[in-house]
Amino acid sequence: MTLPPPALAPDDWRRLRDALRYQGRDLHHRSYAVESRRRELLWEEMDRCLALADRIEAHLDQLGAAATAPSP
Repeated sequence: MTLPPPALAPDDWRRLRDALRYQGRDLHHRSYAVESRRRELLWEEMDRCLALADRIEAHLDQLGAAATAPSP
């Protein structure tokens, strides 16, 4: 089940996107100091963070397109 996105201001969406990307980079960096099984788990979580950041980016693009679309 997919829930509708919460009503947040575009700046809040950007903060969330940037925080998820930062978290993904941090997980990648930390993965070098752990055993291979733990590294795989960190990479899986990193992939989820980055995928969600990409979804937020697409949402921001939609918001931007809707804001610049001409009114009927």
